[in-house]
Amino acid sequence: MLRRTLNSLFRSGAQKRLLVGLLLVLSVVFFLSAMRYFQSDDSGAKPALGLMTTLPLQWSEGGIEADLAKDAKAHPAYARLQQQYDVRPIDNFDTLDSDRVDVLVLAQPRALSPAELVKLDGWVRAGGRLVVFADPALQWGSLYPLGDKRRPLFTTMLSPLFAHWGLELVLPMTGQEAITLLEIDGLTLRTQTPGEWIEKAGESTGSCQILEQRIVADCKIGQGRALLVSDADLLDTVYWEGQGVRIVTGSDEFPNLQWVEKLILDIRTGKAVSGDSVGR
Repeated sequence: MLRRTLNSLFRSGAQKRLLVGLLLVLSVVFFLSAMRYFQSDDSGAKPALGLMTTLPLQWSEGGIEADLAKDAKAHPAYARLQQQYDVRPIDNFDTLDSDRVDVLVLAQPRALSPAELVKLDGWVRAGGRLVVFADPALQWGSLYPLGDKRRPLFTTMLSPLFAHWGLELVLPMTGQEAITLLEIDGLTLRTQTPGEWIEKAGESTGSCQILEQRIVADCKIGQGRALLVSDADLLDTVYWEGQGVRIVTGSDEFPNLQWVEKLILDIRTGKAVSGDSVGR
């Protein structure tokens, strides 16, 4: 009788120990799986940034051979954005919703059809976040002659969209042949032939605030937002990268890219763009 009782207690204790051991193993497996999941989320995925442009940012003007060369490099502005974002070249707007880009950047893009303009406007109104660099007189150097379709567009072709949002992009006619220094948000930017935003008379289907010497327009469009910059040359390395200063300090001569990165971060996080309002 005593032996049976002791055997029963032993078996009961062993079962309990086995159950506790199994629970501990399962807990450790669950913990490690959860840590692996959260670590991949934190360190793996960058915010998605869509990019449509005629500027030689991702690809050079040297053709396929130059782009496939061992020493081929993306434009420094593009490389800088890649450090922070999953940059996705955009050819059309058919997959904007499925791609789920956090911010869409149009940098002197190609001419858009009326249907594409409607689709872009609808995407912004539905909550999309857009940054546009629109130049009225691009000075970006090119290997191709004027009129060549492979050359970046000399002037922006987005005027119908801007007019729809109650804005017009104009080119001031004074001092546009020289390098221009712009004091924006406490930074000194260097560029050439920047445009200006002005209010366009007539129906406005957006609420735009013109800021910073009329260089920036911050537009509330439906549920979305668009930041419009009246210049694209400021992305060109000849205006900001520098040579002598870079060799000595390893930093940019002018903070053009620093300002661009801040604009994209502001619209991605919903932060207001600082600066004095000069619009309505």
